[in-house]
Amino acid sequence: MIKFRNHIVLVLLVLGCAGGSNGLTWAQDASPLGGPVLSTSPAPANQRQAQRSSAPGLEAKQGAGETRAIDVIGRGRIYRDDVARARDKAIEDALQSVIEQAVGLVASLESVVQDFQLLSDQVYDQTDTFIHDYKVLTESRSGLYYRVVVQATVSMNAIQDKLQRIGILVNRDDVPTVMFFLSEQNIDEPLPRYWWGQTPLGTQLSVAEKAFSDHMRGKGFIIVDRAAIDRDIKPEKEYVDSELSDVDAAELGKKFGADLVIVGKAVARYSENITDVNMKSIQATVSTRAIRTDSVMSIASSQGTMAASHSDGTVGGTEALILSASEVARDLARQIVANWRKDAMQPVLVELIVKGIKEYADFVRFRTHLRKHVRGVRNVYLRSIRAGEAKMDVDVMGNPKILADELMLQRFENLGVNIFEVSEKGVKLELIPAERND
Repeated sequence: MIKFRNHIVLVLLVLGCAGGSNGLTWAQDASPLGGPVLSTSPAPANQRQAQRSSAPGLEAKQGAGETRAIDVIGRGRIYRDDVARARDKAIEDALQSVIEQAVGLVASLESVVQDFQLLSDQVYDQTDTFIHDYKVLTESRSGLYYRVVVQATVSMNAIQDKLQRIGILVNRDDVPTVMFFLSEQNIDEPLPRYWWGQTPLGTQLSVAEKAFSDHMRGKGFIIVDRAAIDRDIKPEKEYVDSELSDVDAAELGKKFGADLVIVGKAVARYSENITDVNMKSIQATVSTRAIRTDSVMSIASSQGTMAASHSDGTVGGTEALILSASEVARDLARQIVANWRKDAMQPVLVELIVKGIKEYADFVRFRTHLRKHVRGVRNVYLRSIRAGEAKMDVDVMGNPKILADELMLQRFENLGVNIFEVSEKGVKLELIPAERND
């Protein structure tokens, strides 16, 4: 009965018979994206229960399935009595609203607002990419507009993958451990301050570093806590420069367990005077680059300048540094997410050493399962096998860590797997035969 009643309301809204324009406006306002969302529900359509959604972002917590059926209202203005063209525009409007709603189901409202331009440029108009099929449930001419109710089946997996590729959506299982090497110079400070030039190494966060840490930790990045690092670990040489080279920063970061280092500087300076003689105008510029510690390659860079005003120059400088660092951190994080995942999904040869082979048949089953059922594995090449140990090269999309993670998720026939070493070069594991009842 509820399903029937809600569907009737949906139809009446299109026909203009249920609350008139006020009813339609209410439905449009229900979406934080501004789209006329009326209901969302998992596919298939015959299992739907129509409902209005005033907070689509909350549904993301329930998980995005492979596909989802979404009902929306679309409208097209009628020009020169061309109803057919207006109908096409109404359907186009509805399908774009479907994509906007689907994005809201997997991304936070904050991300949608902050990255609205990027979403507009690269996602919202790509209806052919994300929508499997659609049908017009009902339609009607109402004054100067033609309205349709469209039910579309959208691929949530495709949208999620797209948002990850452009750096909006973070896969928390696939982010690097980050360490910051940011020098900072506020108003009236004669020289920049930097923690790696202190003995012992400094643990207090600068203003810019704290802004970076807060933003990136909120995005799911793992941040190296300098206050908790092993104090016995000493750099092999003194780093006296406020601006580290990429090689030095990568070397230091790797020593402290970082996959990625953020290198750069933050500087606050007085700018042009403002009208109020009691206020001081300050600009802060933050410039950064992100360096992989394994290859010393730069995968992202960003620079930004923001201004603040205050009667106290130091306080104003601090405010400007926070504003600038926060803006740069957002841009840099988006680039890192997109490029780190892209880099991680390149085909590589990973050395796989398998120990504990009791019976050759066990090894054959393991190798066959590895080649056919482990995600990302393209091929397996046997190099040698002797004395209960085999060496193989695995052609895999990713890296040794990704391969190890995938292996841990597998269930092998009559076998257990104990991974005891994962390095940049490869993976070492032991086969544990299940107890057999003879």
